[in-house]
Amino acid sequence: MSDLDDIFDDTKPSNKPVQSPILKESKSLDLPTLSQEIERRARKRRILIGWFKFFGFILVMGLMVAVIGLVGAYLYCKPRYDLAQTFDLDNLEKLEVASRIVDRNGQELGRIFVQNRRPISIDEVSDHFINALIAAEDGSFYTHDGVDYKGVLRAVYLNFKSKEINQGASTITQQLARNTFELRDRTVSRKVTEAFLARRIEKELGDKQRVLELYLNRIYFGSGYYGIAAASEGFFGKEAKDLTIVEAATLAGVIRNPYYRSPRKYPDSCKKTRDYVLSLMRREGYIDRETMDRAIKSPVRAVDKQSLTGKSGYVYEKVRQEVIDLIGAEEVNSGGFVIETTIDSELQTVASQAMKDQVAMIEEHPQYSGQTLAEYKEIKRNYSENDDNTATLSPPEYLQGAMLLIENRTGAILAQVGGRDFNDSMFDRTTLGRYRTGTVFKPFVYSAAFEKGFFPGTLLNDTPLNNKTVMIGGTSGILGEWGTENPNNIYENTVTARQALSLGKNAATVRIGEKAGLSTVVDIAERAGFEFSGDLKKYNATMLGRNTASLSDVALAYTIFPNEGVRPEKTHIISNIRDAEGNVIYSPTIGKASEAAIDRYTAYQISSVLSDSFESGTARKARERYGLGNFPVAGKTGTEYNFTDNWFAGFTSEVTCVGWIGFDSRKKIYDGAFSSDTVLPAWTKVMNAAAKVTDPQPFRPPVDAEKVEICLQSGELACDDCYKTVVNKDGISSQVRSTYVEYLRPDTDLSSICHIHARGGTLRGALRDVLTYKPKKRTPIVFSAEPVLPISPTIIGDDPYNATKPVHAMVAMPVAAEDAEPEMGKNGLPIARPDVFSSPYEDTPIQRVRLARPTPIQFE
Repeated sequence: MSDLDDIFDDTKPSNKPVQSPILKESKSLDLPTLSQEIERRARKRRILIGWFKFFGFILVMGLMVAVIGLVGAYLYCKPRYDLAQTFDLDNLEKLEVASRIVDRNGQELGRIFVQNRRPISIDEVSDHFINALIAAEDGSFYTHDGVDYKGVLRAVYLNFKSKEINQGASTITQQLARNTFELRDRTVSRKVTEAFLARRIEKELGDKQRVLELYLNRIYFGSGYYGIAAASEGFFGKEAKDLTIVEAATLAGVIRNPYYRSPRKYPDSCKKTRDYVLSLMRREGYIDRETMDRAIKSPVRAVDKQSLTGKSGYVYEKVRQEVIDLIGAEEVNSGGFVIETTIDSELQTVASQAMKDQVAMIEEHPQYSGQTLAEYKEIKRNYSENDDNTATLSPPEYLQGAMLLIENRTGAILAQVGGRDFNDSMFDRTTLGRYRTGTVFKPFVYSAAFEKGFFPGTLLNDTPLNNKTVMIGGTSGILGEWGTENPNNIYENTVTARQALSLGKNAATVRIGEKAGLSTVVDIAERAGFEFSGDLKKYNATMLGRNTASLSDVALAYTIFPNEGVRPEKTHIISNIRDAEGNVIYSPTIGKASEAAIDRYTAYQISSVLSDSFESGTARKARERYGLGNFPVAGKTGTEYNFTDNWFAGFTSEVTCVGWIGFDSRKKIYDGAFSSDTVLPAWTKVMNAAAKVTDPQPFRPPVDAEKVEICLQSGELACDDCYKTVVNKDGISSQVRSTYVEYLRPDTDLSSICHIHARGGTLRGALRDVLTYKPKKRTPIVFSAEPVLPISPTIIGDDPYNATKPVHAMVAMPVAAEDAEPEMGKNGLPIARPDVFSSPYEDTPIQRVRLARPTPIQFE
C-alpha cells in the first residue's frame, strides 16, 4: 500500500503521530505535482466506490426482481396448480362409448352415440401405429415426466421468432389431459394448468403404457371416429392390430388436423402429412430408408364410409327411439350398452334388396308415369351442387315399398323395410304409414262367416252385384272384380266359399259378409287389431278393405290364423339390453291379446283356404313364376280399388310377412297394377329365405274337428258317385274323384248328400242317400218346388274391370192356371216352355224361361 493510501486508511491503529507521505516526498516533489497526485488517487477511489455501489444496486435489484418474480410466479401458478389438483382423474377412464345394436346372432347392425368409440386394450393395437404416433406426436414420451421442457423452450423461441403462437410442445400426456377435461382455450393459463395436470397424471398412473392406452381410445381421428378402433374400422375396414405401416402413418398424421388431413376428403394433404410422419419414423429408427421409400410411393387409400346407422336406417331409427324411451337419451349416448334385437341380418338384407329391386322394376313399366327414384336423386344432387338448403327440398314423390316380417307367436320383428331410401325419407311406412287394405282384408270377412256357421264348402252366388250395395267407385253399374287379380274376370254363377276367397271374388265376398253380418265382420277385425275411423264400419265397403291400416297392424292381424285365433299383443324389436358389465337391464314382456279374435276351427279353415291361393288362386304365380319353395304357406293378395295400394300378406306356421307398394299420397300406380305382379315377387324372395331358418310346419286342424269329404260341384257331402271326366293330352278320358276334404267344427249343420251325383243325380236317389247316410225313423216327407225364372238386370254405367254381365238369374214366378197340368217328357219330368216377359228392372222385354210347377212328391 502506498503512503497516500495510508493517509486514508483509518483501519490501522497508531499511537504515534501520522506523518503525511506528502511531507515525506516534499523534498522530492514540488507542491503542484503533489496536489495533482492526491486528486488523481481520490478520483480513482471514488470511481471504484461508484462501481461497487452500482453493482451492489444491480445485485440488490436483481435479487428483488427475482424474489418478486418468484413470488409472482408462485402467485400465478399456485391457483393453476390447485386447479390441476381438483380434476377427478377417474374421468380418464370414463369414455363416451357408443351403444352397439346387434341382431339376434350378435352381428352388429349400428351404433347409438355422441362419440363413435369402441375402447380396446393397447395390446390390440398395431406396433406400427404406436411407433408412428410417438414419432409424430411425442418423441420423448418414454423419458419425460409429462412435460417436455426442451420442447417448451423450443416452442417459445419459435413463437417469439414468428411473432405468433404457431408452435406447441404438448406431450401425449398433455393432450390426454386436454381432451379429457376439455381444456380447449389457447391461452398461457390453460397451458400451465395442462402442464401441472399432465405431471399429476404421470405421477398417479405411474405407467406409460396405461397413459398411451387411454390416449389411443380417446383421441379424435375425424369423420366421426373416436379412438383407434373406430378409426381403423372406419377408414380401412380392419382391426387396429392389423394396421400396416402406411395405414399407421396415415392415422398418426390425421390427429393434428382431422378435417383437412382426412384420407377421404383431402387425400393430397393427407399424403404429405403421412410422408412426413414416415420420415420421422425413419429418423427415430422405427423403419429403415428402404421401407420409408416404399411406403412413400403408396397412394392414399380409404374404404367407403359405412353408414353408422347400420344396414337399414329404418331399423336403426326404430331401435334408437325405443331404447331412448326405455332408458333415456343420456344413458344411451354414453353408456356403452349392447342392444340385442330380434332382427335377422340375412333376412333383413334379402327383404331390403328384394323390395328395392321390385319397385325399381315397376318404375320401368310402360304405363308407369310417376316420379322415379333416379329423377328425385338428380333433383337432390342439383340442390347440393348449388349450395341450396336441402331442408327446403320437397319430400320424394316416387313409388315406395315396405316390408315387415314377424314371428307369429311373439311378434318379434325379423326384418323391417320402412321405405326405399332412409336418406331421402325417414318416414317409416311399416308403423307410421296407414293405407287402405283393399282385398287383403277379405279373410276377416270369411272369418266372420265361418264363425256364424258357414264353412269353406258353402256355396255362394258368383254373379254381378249392383254397385249400390258397396258404392266403391260410384253408385251405378256393377261392382268391379279387381280382387281376382285378373282384368278378364269370369263369373262362375256358383262357387264355394273356399273358391271365392282363394280366387278373390268381390261380389261373392260381399254376399257372404252380408249373411254373416257387417257388425260381426267389424267385431272380428277389431279383435284382430284393425281400427275403423268414422262411420266406415257401417258400410259394406268395409268388406273390400276401405279401412286404413299399417303394415304392423296387418301383420299382427294375420297371425290369428296360424296362432289358433290369438295374436301377440304387439310387435317388438328389442330382445334385451345389457350394460357395459354385461348385466341385463331390460327384457320385454311378451304377451298375447286379451281375447281370441276367432276360434281355432275358423283359424285352421282360413289357413287352409289361403293355402289354395298358391295352388289355384290369386297367388299361384308365386310357384308358377317366382320360385316359391315347396313348403306349407298361406296368403292373400291385396289390390285396392283403382290400383292405388298393393299388398300381399301371407304366413307359414312360424312367421308372417306383409309387403306393400304404393305412393305416400294415394294415387294410381298404373292401370292393371295387381299385387300378384307387384308385391308378390318380393314377398316370395323373403319367404323363401325365411323358410330356410324357421322350418315351416303343415297347418294342422284341431284334433276334435270333423273330417268330411265334400263334392266340389255341389258343396255337399260327397257320395260314391262324385266323379268327373278328365281328358288327358292324348285325348283319353278318365273318371277322377271330384271331391276334397274339409275339417269342420263339431256343430256344423251339414247333413245333405250331393244332389248332383247321388244315384245318377235324381232327387229320389239323393233322398235315399240322405236316409242311408243319416238313418232316422221313416216319416212322410213332402217336397214342393216353386218355379223360378231367370232375369237379366240392366247394367248402367262404366265397367272398368271388364266384369261379365249375367246371362240369367233365377227368380220364383207365379204359374198360370193352364200350367197346372204340365206336359210331361219321356223322362217323366215336366217340360219347360219359353216365353217373353217384361223385366222388373227396365221396360225392355227379355227372354225368360218358364218352369212348370212340379207336382208335389210324397213318399215314405
